[in-house]
Amino acid sequence: MNLRFLETFVRAARLKKMTLAAEELHASQAAISARIAAFEEELGVRVFVREKGKQLSLTPVGADMLGPAEELLAHARAFTSRFGTTDVRPTQVSIGMSGTVAQAILEPMAATLYRQWPDVTVHLQSLTSTDIRQQLLDGALDIGLLLGSVDEPNVVNRKLLELDYVWVCSPKLISCGTEPTRDQMKQLPLLCYPVDSLLYSVIAAYFAAPQMQGFKLIVVRSLSVMLRLVLAGAGYAVLPADLIRDELDSGKLARLPFSRPFPPQTYFASYVDQPAVPLRAAMVDCICEVARQVLNSVPEDPSITG
Repeated sequence: MNLRFLETFVRAARLKKMTLAAEELHASQAAISARIAAFEEELGVRVFVREKGKQLSLTPVGADMLGPAEELLAHARAFTSRFGTTDVRPTQVSIGMSGTVAQAILEPMAATLYRQWPDVTVHLQSLTSTDIRQQLLDGALDIGLLLGSVDEPNVVNRKLLELDYVWVCSPKLISCGTEPTRDQMKQLPLLCYPVDSLLYSVIAAYFAAPQMQGFKLIVVRSLSVMLRLVLAGAGYAVLPADLIRDELDSGKLARLPFSRPFPPQTYFASYVDQPAVPLRAAMVDCICEVARQVLNSVPEDPSITG
């Protein structure tokens, strides 16, 4: 019996809403639904009556098992409290982060983690969000800081950053006085993210071109490399506004005057939940607090409406 699935069943039953259970357990609603489905499949019974627009209600079997489930969780907590080893703690933690997250919070995050856990060796790796997601599920990473959540039953996702993205280019590439047409944009190099990435899908949807047919793509896996190429006039790109504030204010980069804003993108701190390894959750709490402080220190740009 997976205790995380059992806890999810109890919280959803008590709160009567998947959304509330997801908020309390720091998971996405999709992950909560997946846990409940796995729980029901393991037992071979339905525990909830699902009616669209209504609160969750227990089936007769679900109502019968709620009390014993709470007792089992209480016994598990007591067992861990009595026999769990508190002296032996992980001495190494591996954290994979996307280039965007690294550019946003790397320095304050690294300094804070060292202050909080000076005896823990932290391995920081810069990876694409796609690679982070896979390595997290494979067990190669303890924590992933990536674009989008990892909607698996045993993964906890904490909202880390929500960034506004803007279309930009070097002033020497194109005149930004009027909104360019799609045909005009097809004549210029589009600095794009890897085709297996979430951002690529969002860009394709933005231009209503599922396969980006007709666009001249230059695929770049590194945010810092993409920024260098945009500054050099090698193409245009959509970049997080908060991370290119200096370039915009100095006039080295100009916004492309598209009438439709690019949708903001949400980054998450994700980890595979293992109650025996509480360090992951504690570090993620710390990282999220660092991100909150960093974003609060950045002045809002009234020209960004996305």
